[in-house]
Amino acid sequence: MYYFNQNDYSNVKYDRPNTSKVETVATSGCGVCACCMAVDNLAGKELYTVAQMAKLSLSCGARDNSGTNVTALLKAICKDNKGFSFTTTNDENALIRHLKSGGVAICNQGDSYNVFSTAGHFVVADKMDGGNIDILDPQMYDGKYDSYNRPQRIVKKTKYGCVVSKAELAKATADRSPAYYLVSYKGGSAVKPYGNAKMKSAQTTYCDSDLSEKIGSVSKNERVLYLGTGEGKPMIAYKTSKGYKVGFVRKDSVIRD
Repeated sequence: MYYFNQNDYSNVKYDRPNTSKVETVATSGCGVCACCMAVDNLAGKELYTVAQMAKLSLSCGARDNSGTNVTALLKAICKDNKGFSFTTTNDENALIRHLKSGGVAICNQGDSYNVFSTAGHFVVADKMDGGNIDILDPQMYDGKYDSYNRPQRIVKKTKYGCVVSKAELAKATADRSPAYYLVSYKGGSAVKPYGNAKMKSAQTTYCDSDLSEKIGSVSKNERVLYLGTGEGKPMIAYKTSKGYKVGFVRKDSVIRD
């Protein structure tokens, strides 16, 4: 499962149009992270990093004065990756049918009813949890779902967000249209590849995300055949004299071409 927290990307610039104020994904990029989570989880691989998604948003004009125009950004994603498509709806029943069929949705919380944020905020509905909806929140922090009226408005908190009822989600999105972006993926290769990767420095690889059980090592500038993420850490595949190995390495130890 791919999860991206905008708070981790204060170094990725995301300035709004026609301003001299420096802004970043951390301040304004919930829509960027939500789109990353939606498409990467549907594809089952990292098609976009957060930095790449922010760059795409800026280049296609999706960055606006209120944050991100998700409609414009999803159109750009679908143009670059023919397996993706999306529709919009304000109907929670349509959202639920979409999730049950294997789709993912970006939910557009407004300003009037606080469930996921005190102001407008994009989150991802990634699956059903019984009759409720599992939410990946791109702006998680300790205690978030213990404050304001949130404990009474969610079913339960989770590591990456919360589980919310259909009724509460409807209240959260009532002053937004579209309320939901229903994203689908039919497979196929991305038409805009992002290249391979290599190591910045020599690194030990591990078979667990705690980086405790060693399985091998890779050298500086050695080619990485696959780069993804798991539990927030780079997961790579690399070639050895005995074949191929897959493992975790430390954050920021891999660089894309």
